[in-house]
Amino acid sequence: MTVDWLDWEIVNIDMDSSDQTSSAVPRPQGLSDFRQSGTAGGRSSATGGTRMRLTANERQQQILREATTIIGQQGFWGFTVRQVAEACGLTEPAVLYHFKNKEALMVAVLIRRDEVDLGGMAANLGIDQEDLWRNPVSFGLRELCEAAVAGNVKQPEIVRLYAVMQAESLNAAHPAYAYFNNREQWATDLFTRAAIHDGYDEPERVAKIFFSEMDGLQLHWLRDLEHFDLMKEWRLFVERFRS
Repeated sequence: MTVDWLDWEIVNIDMDSSDQTSSAVPRPQGLSDFRQSGTAGGRSSATGGTRMRLTANERQQQILREATTIIGQQGFWGFTVRQVAEACGLTEPAVLYHFKNKEALMVAVLIRRDEVDLGGMAANLGIDQEDLWRNPVSFGLRELCEAAVAGNVKQPEIVRLYAVMQAESLNAAHPAYAYFNNREQWATDLFTRAAIHDGYDEPERVAKIFFSEMDGLQLHWLRDLEHFDLMKEWRLFVERFRS
């Protein structure tokens, strides 16, 4: 089944003489496409008892936080809107007031992860988030990956969510199938532009090697958080690759 709210796009950015942003750099959409349109004001929807009145944005962020935890533990097929509603102290219709269905909520969770991760990555690089989408970039592949790993070691729950959903979405019938295909497109492009900055002869191939190694090491780390040092193992890989 094709659902149009899963579509992603290449954003064309107008350039003038002072703007170095590429007009054909793949980048992710924001969360606005996955929220219901009628969420401008505050709304309190909990069932009984004293409850805090939140703005629409605060309520949406609460729902996304709780959904992130539940989906990370149970995957898309295992989680329900009711579980998310109960974790937030809401009714199911209250959750669906903000996100129109289970699929929209799940993809919104993934997009939120990207927004948070990209912001943290830019901060670790010492640049503005918008600079990630410039062409050429001002950072190399090793710097970019180091910044990504530094962010991931602080949030194993979020990394686990991504790993679970990425594996489940290998099935073309999965609601996040299109999301992950398009995510790979803009992420590979970002890594490739960083590899070009480093002067690699085959920047896209090198970018995919780094990208794949990072995914593999993160899976080992998620299975043994106590003993597997993700940052140490990543730096060892970079040194071996350099030699």
